[in-house]
Amino acid sequence: MKVNKTLIIFCVTYNLITLNYVWNVQHDPSDSLGYIYIFPIFWLMAGIALIVLFRLKKAALQTRWDKWLLFFSTPLPLLMSFFIVAYWPANRLLTSTYEYNKDGHRHREIRYDYSIGHRQRVEYYISRDTVTDSTPFPPTEAWLKDSEWLYYKKDGSVEKKEDYRKRQ
Repeated sequence: MKVNKTLIIFCVTYNLITLNYVWNVQHDPSDSLGYIYIFPIFWLMAGIALIVLFRLKKAALQTRWDKWLLFFSTPLPLLMSFFIVAYWPANRLLTSTYEYNKDGHRHREIRYDYSIGHRQRVEYYISRDTVTDSTPFPPTEAWLKDSEWLYYKKDGSVEKKEDYRKRQ
């Protein structure tokens, strides 16, 4: 079975660049908005390069493997994996995090939703370390579960309660 070497090289290069972009987005969230522009420009350039390769007869779809290589040289696998990961029913969707100081401790509230507007649960934490006006943030990232956590079913009714106020 003969596989087009040009398509192999293009596919590997395309996916290495894409993985590099995804890694950059994951490890430097401050730059993630810039990738809204970078990804479409990269996809357009890669599409033009593919068209040029096919027009110059450097690449051809002769085997099933060539078709798979072409498929993995497009944004479709990345977009499909994003939607699968983002909307998989087992995944929790972190919708908000809120922190404030009260009674000498830092408090954290984290909300998870099944989907927008459909709450899964709300978690409450309190810092182990104390805080003051001069040091408003705790020196360590040691958090204790706090308050009453409510777990909701998808229909909005309460599924279970856990009370962490008594464990302190």
